[in-house]
Amino acid sequence: MRRILVALAAIANLGTPINAKANCPLYGPLFPRPTNLAQSLAIQIAGYTLDDVFTRAIDNDSSTGSDHFSYAVEVFSGSEKKPLWSHYWTAPNLPSFNSSGVQKVDSNTVFRIGSITKVFTVLTFLATVGDGIWNDPVTKYVPEFAELAKKDPGGSMWAPDWDSITVGSLASQTSGIIRDYALLGELAYQVPLEDLRKIGFPDIPIEEFPPCGINPTCNRTQIMKGMGRTPPSFPPGTTPTYSDLGFVFLGNIAEKVTGRDFKSLVQDAVLTPLNLTHTFVSVPRDELGVIPGNRYKTSWAFEMGEESATGNMWTSVGDLSALGRGIMRSTLLKPAMTRRWLKPIAFTSDPKSMVGMPWGVRQINISQDSPYQFVHTFNKIGSLGSYTSMLAIIPELDIGFSILAAGDPPPGLAMDIADTLTKTYIPTLMYVARYQANLTYSGEYRYVSPNTTTTSGTNSTTAAPFQNSTSTSTATGAPFPTSSSGTSSNSSSTRNPYPPGATVSLRISTDPSLPGLGVQNWTANGVDMGLIAVAIGSNISESYIEKVRPSVRLYPTTFEEKTTGGGKKIAFKAVFEDVGLEANTNGSMSTDCASWVGVTSVVYGSRPLDMFVFEVDEEEGVVRAVENAALRVRMEKVS
Repeated sequence: MRRILVALAAIANLGTPINAKANCPLYGPLFPRPTNLAQSLAIQIAGYTLDDVFTRAIDNDSSTGSDHFSYAVEVFSGSEKKPLWSHYWTAPNLPSFNSSGVQKVDSNTVFRIGSITKVFTVLTFLATVGDGIWNDPVTKYVPEFAELAKKDPGGSMWAPDWDSITVGSLASQTSGIIRDYALLGELAYQVPLEDLRKIGFPDIPIEEFPPCGINPTCNRTQIMKGMGRTPPSFPPGTTPTYSDLGFVFLGNIAEKVTGRDFKSLVQDAVLTPLNLTHTFVSVPRDELGVIPGNRYKTSWAFEMGEESATGNMWTSVGDLSALGRGIMRSTLLKPAMTRRWLKPIAFTSDPKSMVGMPWGVRQINISQDSPYQFVHTFNKIGSLGSYTSMLAIIPELDIGFSILAAGDPPPGLAMDIADTLTKTYIPTLMYVARYQANLTYSGEYRYVSPNTTTTSGTNSTTAAPFQNSTSTSTATGAPFPTSSSGTSSNSSSTRNPYPPGATVSLRISTDPSLPGLGVQNWTANGVDMGLIAVAIGSNISESYIEKVRPSVRLYPTTFEEKTTGGGKKIAFKAVFEDVGLEANTNGSMSTDCASWVGVTSVVYGSRPLDMFVFEVDEEEGVVRAVENAALRVRMEKVS
C-alpha cells in the first residue's frame, strides 16, 4: 500500500480517452433542490412559452375538439405555496349541456379523479396505520380471506393463495388478484347479454353472473363471496397486475386496524390536515364542479359504495397540487416513511417503467451525454366516465404537476400534456439547480496549518469541525456524534492535524454536462487526494496507477444541521471514479456504474473520506467553508 501511495503522489494528469466511461452518480438528486423558483427567470420564460403553446395547440386549435372539453393544469413546487404555472380552459359549449355545474373552470373547480383516489388511500393508510404491517398476510386482518385460505390452502390457478398475499402487495399491484369484480370488470354489466352472445360469448346460467354491479353496487359480503369464485391472475409476488380490488381491501384493513370507517379516516388524516377544502369522498354539490352533461351519465354523481377506496373521490387542481406538495414535504408522514414510499416496488416489461404504491414510476433521462443521469416521476392516472386526471411528482427536483379534464378530450390528452410539461420543466429545472449550486458552492477552499496549538477561548480553523456542541441537528440523524474529549472548538488544547504551514485545499465547480459538484485540485500536504481516494477506493494495483484518471463529484445527502450562529451545515457524499476507463455499454453482467457499492469505502479514524460538509450563511446565502470528515480540517472559502 505504501509503495502505491508514494507512486500516486508523483503522477501527472493526462488526457481522458474519447470513449471514457460516464460519471455514475448516486441515485437521488444530482444537485441541491432548487429554491425560489417563482423568481427564476428561466422558470418564468418556461411559463410564458407554455402559455403560447397551450393556447395555440389546444385551446384555439379546432382539430383538438376543444369546444367539447374543459381542463385545468398546474405545475407546483414542494417549497412554494402558489403554482409555478397554471392554465385553465372552459369548453365554449359547456352551457349547451345545461350543466348544473360551474360555467368557468379555475383552480378551485372540482373534477372527478377516478384512480387518483388510490393515492389518497395509500397516504391515508400510511398516516393512520403506517408501513409496519406491509409484509403481514392479509388473512391476519380480513377474516373472509382467512376462511377462503382454509378451504384452499396454498391456493391454485383457480383460487388465490390468500396466506401468501401481503398487505403491501395490495398497494403495489403485486398481489396477483383479479383487476375488478362486478363494478368495473364484468362485461354483463356493460354490454347487453344478447350482444355478447353475438360476438362469441356462450349462453351461461344467470347464477354465474355477479348479483350486483353498477346499480346496485356490491356490498362487502357479495364482494368477498365473489372472491371465492374468481381465479387469480398470477401467484402473489410474480409480476405487477393492475387491481382495483387491492385498494378496496387495503381500505378494509385500515378500518380493521383503526376501528374507524375509511371515509372518515381520509377526511381526518389527509383532507383536514392539508386543508383540502375542495376535495370530497362523496358526491359534492353540483355548483362546485365541472359537469359536461347529465350528472349521472358523466359519472359525476356515481357513488361506488364498498369500492370507494379505489376510485370514489373528487378534487380540484389546486387541491391536487396541495396534495403533491404535502407528499414531497412529508407534511403527514415521517420523512423516512415518505422516502420508502417514493420508491419503485416492481418492474414491468418496459425497463424505464416501474410500479410503486400505487405509483406508475417512469425513469426519464436528462442528459444526452450520459445514460446515468435521470430523474423519476411518480405518477397516477385516473379515468372514470367523462373525467380524466393525472398527478405526477418528481422528488429529485421537488416539482410536480396536476392535470384534470372533463368532457370529450382527444385520446391521450393528459399524457400529451404531461409529456409537454416534463420536456419543458425537467431541463429547465436542471439548469436552475446547476446554476444555483454553482453560485452557492463553486470556488477555492483552503486550510493552512498554523504554527501554534489552539488554546482555550480562541476560534481556530484547526479545531475538529463536526461538533454538535456548536450546532443543532434538524435532520433525522446527525452525521457525527458529539465526542466528550478533545474535539470541541472550546477545548483547552487541540492538536494540529497537519505539520505547521501545510495546506489542504480544493476547488469546486459545476459542469454543464456532468452531474453534481466537481472537486478539482484537491490536495493535502502536497498529495493529490483525488487520486488517493480513487486508488484506495477502487483497490488499484501499482501497475495500473499511471492510467488512473480520478474524478471526484459530490451529491446531496439531504443531511442538514442548523448552527447556533444562524447558519447551517449541509452534508454531501463524494463518488470517487476512474474516468480513464473505457465505457462499458455492452456488458450483460458487468457494468461501469455501481457507485452505490463504494459509498464510505475509504475510512480514516472512523470518519469517511467521501463526506464533505459545507457551512452556509443562510442570511447571505453563501458558503463560508467546507470540511472533509476524514481529513478533519475546515477549509475556508477564499474565492
